[in-house]
Amino acid sequence: MIRPIVIAAAAGLTLTPIAVAQQTAPIQQLPTPQASAEMQALDPAGFVKLAVASNDFEILSSELALRRSQDPQVRDFAQTMLDDHRRAQEQLQSAAEADSVALVLELSMEQKQTLTALEQAEESQFDSAYMSAQMKAHDEAIRLLGAYADNGPAGSLKTYAVANYPLVRTHKVRAQSLTNP
Repeated sequence: MIRPIVIAAAAGLTLTPIAVAQQTAPIQQLPTPQASAEMQALDPAGFVKLAVASNDFEILSSELALRRSQDPQVRDFAQTMLDDHRRAQEQLQSAAEADSVALVLELSMEQKQTLTALEQAEESQFDSAYMSAQMKAHDEAIRLLGAYADNGPAGSLKTYAVANYPLVRTHKVRAQSLTNP
């Protein structure tokens, strides 16, 4: 009788790391979107232009979500995006100054159009439109940060990209879980 209990206990201890690994697997298994050759060849000014627009889009769209969404989970997500991307924008500004790169804020045409579409979305469609925009924006940010972390010149901007890459991937996983519960 003691022998089966010992074997069962040992088996349980052996499976514990597997269970823990399965809980953290979504971030590790999340496919990394491939960066284009153009994105991989970004100079510091090009990286800053895209990164500042990415953060600003997150801030503006999340402020909109806090005003329009009625779903507590979407509102909580939007507040996290707002807090994290404001902090990221401050870090980016410091990194850009340290690397002597001007910070120019200009959303892309696509980002402007997405914000307009979110502003005009029917109330019943807003949450799904916002979360869809978040999925796309985080895919783009993952490509941008990953490409610069891998290929950018050494300096504060590269350090910024390396430091913020895991956070943006975590955002993507969370957005995905809200989109596909």
